[in-house]
Amino acid sequence: MKNKLLFPIIFAFIFSACSDFSGNEDAVEASLKPAPVTRTTTTTTTRTYYDLNAITYGNNTFVAVGENGTVFTSSNNGSSWDNGTSGTTREIYEIAFGDDTFVAVGDRGTHIYSGDNGNSWLDGTWSGTDHITGVAFGNNTFIGASSTYLTKSIDNGSNWNSIGSGVRVYDLTFGNSKFVASGAVGAIQISPNNGGSWTTGNSGTSTNTLYGITFGNNQFFSVGNSGKIIISGDNGSTFSNVSSPVTKNLYSVAFGNNIFVGVGYKTVVVSNNDGSTVIEKENTLTFNDVTFGNGVFAAVGDDENIYTSTDGDTWTKVYGK
Repeated sequence: MKNKLLFPIIFAFIFSACSDFSGNEDAVEASLKPAPVTRTTTTTTTRTYYDLNAITYGNNTFVAVGENGTVFTSSNNGSSWDNGTSGTTREIYEIAFGDDTFVAVGDRGTHIYSGDNGNSWLDGTWSGTDHITGVAFGNNTFIGASSTYLTKSIDNGSNWNSIGSGVRVYDLTFGNSKFVASGAVGAIQISPNNGGSWTTGNSGTSTNTLYGITFGNNQFFSVGNSGKIIISGDNGSTFSNVSSPVTKNLYSVAFGNNIFVGVGYKTVVVSNNDGSTVIEKENTLTFNDVTFGNGVFAAVGDDENIYTSTDGDTWTKVYGK
């Protein structure tokens, strides 16, 4: 996920036995996002382009989402892209895949789901109005994160209920039968029972905001502002710092081809096979999110830009304005 927060925010972190916890967020107000960019081409034709915030892979399909309810799909490893119909003009912040279903979340409580590879979407039942900034799937469960609560669906995104209050994390992932969420001031939260209860992990930082988190090679890997990179081999309970080659904000991270690839503001970083060493591979491209599928990393950015890579080093533009 991949929320581009380029300003300082201070939040208090509170956790209680009844699974209410807080870490940060006020995060992704729609008013803070740049407006759609209108540009005039050399043929004097005016078009409106939208930023892409998130991308995921499932059922042999990449699906990217973003501003104004924008949806793009690709069923040929990113070689070509088609428009999906989200049914909303609200901004979509994150997307996940599970059980033959894509679920996307976003502005003002948006929860939408697609059973046809992102071509068409239905609204999930949910009455809240907070921005939902993260979503993950595991063990037949989708869990979303907002600035004040977690949301949960056990019927492939059709219906949602709240499973916590005061929740302030940005992103979630699932691995080793656990959900792990990351957020502000180094917030780490862990649930081994499909969101029924949460415990606090140790990120090793109390000053960095953690924007993205993923699971791979039996490890959780999280990235954040000022180039922060942390890794956990004990199911998220304790993270250790990985020496970062950058001080730029990192927004998202994915695992594939036995490497972790992190993306952010004018940077792409790539780890060795165990995540202990990270180097910068690209310093001109800005991506908001990255995912991996069928041997390919796919990353999205502003102006509907989509790039692919097999190694995180060489990137090919496959769509954009």
